[in-house]
Amino acid sequence: MSESVFNPLELKGCSAKGFKTCQKDGRKYCVLLQEVLVTEVPVCPKCNKKMYKHGTRKISVVAPPINALPCVFEITFPRFRCSECGEMHIPKIEGIDERRRATDAALLDIICKGLRNTFEDVTHDYLITGVTARNIFEDFMKENKAKLRFKTPVFLGIDEIKIKNLGEITVITDLEHRTLFDMLPKRDAKTLEEYFKNLPDKESVLWVCSDMYRPFEKPIGSALTNARWAIDHFHLVAYANLAVDYVRKIIQGSMTKKERIKTKKGLAYTLKTRLRDLDAEDAEKIRIIRTKPKLAPMAVAFDLKEDFFNIYDENLDSKANAKAAFAAWEASIPVDDIYCKFRELAKTVHNFYDQIFNFWDCPITISNGFTECTNRLIRENNCRGRGYSFEILRGRSLYRKANLEQALAGEQIIGPSISSNEPVFRFENNDYFEFGFEEAVLVSDEGLSEWRKEFDLSDADISNQ
Repeated sequence: MSESVFNPLELKGCSAKGFKTCQKDGRKYCVLLQEVLVTEVPVCPKCNKKMYKHGTRKISVVAPPINALPCVFEITFPRFRCSECGEMHIPKIEGIDERRRATDAALLDIICKGLRNTFEDVTHDYLITGVTARNIFEDFMKENKAKLRFKTPVFLGIDEIKIKNLGEITVITDLEHRTLFDMLPKRDAKTLEEYFKNLPDKESVLWVCSDMYRPFEKPIGSALTNARWAIDHFHLVAYANLAVDYVRKIIQGSMTKKERIKTKKGLAYTLKTRLRDLDAEDAEKIRIIRTKPKLAPMAVAFDLKEDFFNIYDENLDSKANAKAAFAAWEASIPVDDIYCKFRELAKTVHNFYDQIFNFWDCPITISNGFTECTNRLIRENNCRGRGYSFEILRGRSLYRKANLEQALAGEQIIGPSISSNEPVFRFENNDYFEFGFEEAVLVSDEGLSEWRKEFDLSDADISNQ
């Protein structure tokens, strides 16, 4: 190896003495020989007398790879001793972490590689085990947590995600810049209140968007005094779809097995589809069920669901009109027991009335959809390894190499964005709502004819409707 290869890796305060190649467990690696330079004999801190040289000491520290080969520094230290008190002194080398026996550059490289690769992959470049790489990463995240801070958002999103072996984790996002902001190991009110109370620049948070998890209320009100809480309307309208499903399942329960299978196959998806998105086949199904008293409650439920969605769709420019539309919708709910879930939805709106209608006061169309989207990234990161601790999962989800280096330099930056080519919301997507919606089963024209025949409906029956 030439001087030009290993001089860039020469340690400050050391002199390069050469190199050698070695093998360990069949792996070839490079050893760079270094000797600590001492310009003057140290003075004993206790006796204030000059010390004398007392032999040498050698240590090996992990260094960044060279020419795709793992690399270590073999460093020779002079040792000094006090003749009066016996105090020993060994010179310190800048850029070396003696506890981890690695250079600072190597540690940062291991941490950056650990953001996107498995810890076993990191060992391809270093003479360390995957467990050591993981411990280096986790310790760094814990020790530098206070430094690794992103700019406090104005529009903040909160949601939770369930991770096996870790439980419920709180996910916090910057909705204005569509970036991940932070993660917390719990989602109880005490944890959230303590976190927001100590949040730097917390007065800059003006809006918080979340679901209807009641423990959010106290932390937002007491710690984020300038913030207003807006309920994510996509969580709310999801309950309208649940109410429709409830009506369908009640009706199915009074049917024969054959009728039940046909109804579920033909309507489970159609009833949750928006009116504007119905194709000819699905529109025909809705027309059919209006003609049959046995199935008509499903059509009523479909209309109630549509009217509830339209509270948002048709009144985006007027909070007063939206409130009036809700009142009219609530009054239109039939008294029959089968529609009890719609009445429960109305009660939920009253329980969170101010937070729900705060949506109309927000200067942006605030939604927690992006926060839900980040849950996928967190799940993907968790799937790349087994047994990740919270700190490891948080670090791998939250940081990128560029913003990691900026944060360590003390710069205030925006967190990592979450890119996605997929729609943010799909009501039939189990990953989003976690309500266990059935998969849609689309039927052909032939299937639609069979469905109509099953309930003995002629064209005349439909035209009369």
